[in-house]
Amino acid sequence: MREFIITLILVFVCTSATAGDKYSGRGDLKLHEVDIEYFMEYLSPPAGQKPMVFLVIAENGKSIWSTYWYCPEGSCQVLSKAEATKKCAAGAEKYYKDKKNLECFIFAKRKTVVWDNDINPGKSKTSSFKSKWNKAEVLEKFSELGFEMYK
Repeated sequence: MREFIITLILVFVCTSATAGDKYSGRGDLKLHEVDIEYFMEYLSPPAGQKPMVFLVIAENGKSIWSTYWYCPEGSCQVLSKAEATKKCAAGAEKYYKDKKNLECFIFAKRKTVVWDNDINPGKSKTSSFKSKWNKAEVLEKFSELGFEMYK
């Protein structure tokens, strides 16, 4: 009986750990030049706000849509991951009228890229960006993290 309870607890813990990550993007990703510019905007929010989440829709390993949200300083949980991904997909479906069931995934939380491409560790210091960086520094960091750019 004790072994059954331990097994049940382990299954629950492992399942909940992976389920919490279902909104983060995975796989190879090439970013369009527009997405790079948009990401740089995201890194430099207006006064009194800070980056919350940057989302991307990818098709065949290339980004086709991106969006982001800021949050007021001090209360950065105004939009859940589920809500953010749904709003992102709804915006993309308005733009891409011929495409349905588009799925957004989290590319970055705050200023840390969390997209799992087997190179990016998704850890705070290693995968973090600074708002004062210029485009060359941002591109260099993307390259270090295994992301390419396409035009």
